[in-house]
Amino acid sequence: MINNNNKSLNLVIELLLIFFVYLIIGRLLIHSGDDWAWGGEIGIQRLQTGFDNYNGRYIGNIIEMIITRNMFLRLFFYAGINTGIIFLSYKLLDKKFLPRYYFLALLLIPIDIYKQTFGWLAGFANYNVSTFFILLVFYLVIKCESNLTSTILISISAFISQFFVENVSIANVLLAAIGLIIALRNKEKIISCLAWLAGASLGLILMFMNTAYHAQDNMRGISNVNINNFTNTLLTSWSELFVKENALLLVAFSVVIYFLNNKKGFLAFSPIPIATYFAIRYLFNISYPTQSILTLAVELIFILVFLFTLIFTVFKSSEITSKSKSIFYFYLFSAVILLGPFLVLTPFGPRNILTSYVLLVLCLFELLSSARIPMPSSKIISLLTITLSIVFISLHLTNKIAENKRITALKNDVSHGMTEVVFERLPYEFLGHDLTPLDGSVQSNRQKMYHNIPKEVKFKITEYKASSRLKR
Repeated sequence: MINNNNKSLNLVIELLLIFFVYLIIGRLLIHSGDDWAWGGEIGIQRLQTGFDNYNGRYIGNIIEMIITRNMFLRLFFYAGINTGIIFLSYKLLDKKFLPRYYFLALLLIPIDIYKQTFGWLAGFANYNVSTFFILLVFYLVIKCESNLTSTILISISAFISQFFVENVSIANVLLAAIGLIIALRNKEKIISCLAWLAGASLGLILMFMNTAYHAQDNMRGISNVNINNFTNTLLTSWSELFVKENALLLVAFSVVIYFLNNKKGFLAFSPIPIATYFAIRYLFNISYPTQSILTLAVELIFILVFLFTLIFTVFKSSEITSKSKSIFYFYLFSAVILLGPFLVLTPFGPRNILTSYVLLVLCLFELLSSARIPMPSSKIISLLTITLSIVFISLHLTNKIAENKRITALKNDVSHGMTEVVFERLPYEFLGHDLTPLDGSVQSNRQKMYHNIPKEVKFKITEYKASSRLKR
């Protein structure tokens, strides 16, 4: 009993420490992109029309309005949701790894995904929150006993999860339908899957009733679906964001494959050069716009070989239980289904990868719990998470200080009648989305409106210089 109490206390302390890190980062985040619109008059105007002809992300939009206007609620949402993603991951894998392992995986997320989710309030409000609710639905369906309470919670959670991101809404219904088919075959969890399908379907219908999805000139309209772009998208942005930029995960999976094949044979070694290739490619910042179609086709073959090797290795492994195999295949399939719509649908960006990234992490950890792989000690993982946490907090803090100084200087220059002002970029702009938009752009005009700067004032955007800020 005492031992269990100590474990519970340690778990609470660990989650509180993670919560505290996200609390600090949430406090240091800088408004950018759509944040200026949601935090100003434009957000009120959108709310007054019920977001009609804008999008059906009703709950995500409301959360974005709240967190751009109230610091206390921003910290509550930001720290709570991000810690919740880690806690649900921990619970979904039956507590096989401490929360710090999942936290480290999120800290090691590709920076392009980070900047549009953890580093951007608008991205967080839709993509992080929807990830939380998807994991919550999975947990309630898979791990909880079927009863009246869980059924109600599943239907409510599935319904809520539909008002954040379009691809998640579509995938949620598909996964619920597949889940119901499996439940009927196995004669278990039928009511839970019915509740999931009912809640998700109702939410999907209400979301897509928004006129934005039926207008020809809207970026979210049905007109943006183009089946003819399937092959080109698969070779370029889709495989780039989903696979190639996740080089660290590829390396980790290749290590798992190596050990599951007992360190011998073609299957054990074939993924290693592929993962190494993509890791080097990522380190040298090579991406599809600079590559030929032939090279992209060869890389797609590499990806398919890697995927086949992974799936076949798991299938034939005697070290992995049937239950673990089913869990692995479910999360892998879900990760692909979530991004499937973007093979024919635009717009598509790194932020859309977050939920799939989390599911791939769950796939990896499920295999790590079965394979006989030497794992870093908990102390080493703790050291890495503490170090990376300090690094991220320091970078965000530096950006925040620079932002406060440049806005103060900007308002001072405008108050003295200047119509063209120097506007320096922030030192670490890779941490956020569109932190210094091009002068004259829609986002730049919204930035000016938010800070009560006349639209006519011209920004002469320059690179960040610490020395010039010190002088001011």
